[in-house]
Amino acid sequence: MTGSRCCIVGLAGSRKKRDAALQSGDSLESNPDLAAIRQCLDGDSEAFRQLVVRHQDAVSAMMWRFTRDPQTQEELVQDVFVEAYLSLRNYKGRAPFSHYLSRIATRVGYRFWKRQARERRRQQINLTEVAEQMQRAQAAAESPAETLEPAEAGELVYQMLDQLPPRDRLVLSLRYVEEKDVEETARLTGWSETMVKVQTWRARNKLKKLVERAGLNPDAKEK
Repeated sequence: MTGSRCCIVGLAGSRKKRDAALQSGDSLESNPDLAAIRQCLDGDSEAFRQLVVRHQDAVSAMMWRFTRDPQTQEELVQDVFVEAYLSLRNYKGRAPFSHYLSRIATRVGYRFWKRQARERRRQQINLTEVAEQMQRAQAAAESPAETLEPAEAGELVYQMLDQLPPRDRLVLSLRYVEEKDVEETARLTGWSETMVKVQTWRARNKLKKLVERAGLNPDAKEK
């Protein structure tokens, strides 16, 4: 990402206001990104480029859960850093900058899924291919001689979740694909922990019905 793409607008404001955006008690040792963030708030575009280089691999991995298209993934990564830059003054330094980025990444990916859902809302869902893969996965579980490769199994899960509404897909991806607990899921989504639990329960029921529509009879116990 170029410096011009990162630093779209100047971060204007008095030094007092800029310093107030970061907690005075934080140290560079406990949060090594603080120096670059302070420089960026002072208008140093190169400082933000350093943050991008430091965190882009992790953000790219986060966005892979939202798309399997490399070009779209790259665009989402750029969107994450643009949003992070524009809202940089909101970062308080109370948690690692990577946590701040992960929450932005979750929002960006969720919006992307919502756009996708709107675009295909009128399209009829065809579960034939997914059903065949699920049948194979079920047979593999019963027969040691036939197993799915990890990448193939991961793609199968992705396809099944892809049939769900964005909100359900997000909570199941975080809770069961990435194995986030309720507290971490709430932090990433901005929902309350109660909402996470309710949304998880609803989404699991929808997924169960979806699997049954695909001609399967899942007997796996819920976590």
